[in-house]
Amino acid sequence: MTNNSLRILVVEDDFFAAQRLANEIRAHGDHVVGPFADVHEAIHRVGLVQAAILDIRVQDENSFQLADSLTHVGIPFVFLTGYDRCVIPPRFSGRGVYTKPSCAAPLLDSLHREHARIAHRQEDSLETVVIEMLHRARGMMPDEASVERLVEAVLLRAIHEQADAPPIEDLHGWLFHMLEIEYQERGKTHLQ
Repeated sequence: MTNNSLRILVVEDDFFAAQRLANEIRAHGDHVVGPFADVHEAIHRVGLVQAAILDIRVQDENSFQLADSLTHVGIPFVFLTGYDRCVIPPRFSGRGVYTKPSCAAPLLDSLHREHARIAHRQEDSLETVVIEMLHRARGMMPDEASVERLVEAVLLRAIHEQADAPPIEDLHGWLFHMLEIEYQERGKTHLQ
């Protein structure tokens, strides 16, 4: 059983293999989205999942377009296939490839490790902190324009203060503290 369950997209056109895989995923504590025996139907679920297990050949198509979509939005995936690795395009060379039949445990281990690595990297990103600041500022200010002006003022102040200073270890905490100070000191000046 995993500590943090994931929503895992399963794309497999063999009914019995798909059901066995789905049952193993559930037994490990994760949630199954699918299984899907159609690549195009699965593509429409990309925004609902945190990881994916893809058969390479699904009916008369391959799953590489789906793999591209997952790559584009940063969702980890592995291939589970009966085909040789040489059929996989070089752009997917760093992805896990597991041979059918395979139990779900090593696939899930790989997906959980990759998901945790991506989540850790995103937590520390400036983009994530700014999005969180905008969300918090929406609770402070009456309209979207004043929200943006407040966050912009915090970011400009942060840039000015950090010009010659050592890097901040807790960027998230520091910027949120500055957001509170900016709101208390000059919140009304950011109104329209």
